[in-house]
Amino acid sequence: MINRAPVTEAVRAMLSEAVGKSCGVGALPTVGGTPVLLPYLVLYPLGGDFDGALLGDRSEDAHLVYQVTVVASRTDQAEWVADRVRRALLDRAATGEWVHPLVVPGGRVWGRALIADDGTDPSSAGEGVVTYALRIRFSIGST
Repeated sequence: MINRAPVTEAVRAMLSEAVGKSCGVGALPTVGGTPVLLPYLVLYPLGGDFDGALLGDRSEDAHLVYQVTVVASRTDQAEWVADRVRRALLDRAATGEWVHPLVVPGGRVWGRALIADDGTDPSSAGEGVVTYALRIRFSIGST
C-alpha cells in the first residue's frame, strides 16, 4: 500500500529545495512559528486513485493529485516562481531521469503530469497578494 503522507512530505521537501522558497502544506509556511515573507508556496493534496495489486503481482500504483499555489506580491514575481515550480516538477536530465527526484519511502515515482496551469489570480493584488496555481499528478508504484 502506498501511503499518502510520505508522498506529500516528499513533494513539499523537493519543491522547497528545488524552488528555493518555503512550502507549507495547506497553510502559510512558517519558520520557528513566524510566517515567512512573500513569495512562498502552498501545497494542497487534492485526491487521486489507488490501484490494488493484481493476482501474481505485488506492485500497487497510486495516482495522486496536488495543487501548488504560488503566493507572491506581484504578477511578474508569481510567474517567475511558477516557472521555477514547473521546472522543479517536470525537468528531466539527458539520461531521462528527473532533475529533482522525489524520494518516497516504499515507492517509486514513475510518472509526472502537469494537468492544469491556471495562471495568475490578481483579485487580491490591491492587498499586495497575487497567486498562481498549478496542478500535477504523480504516478507512484510500490517497491
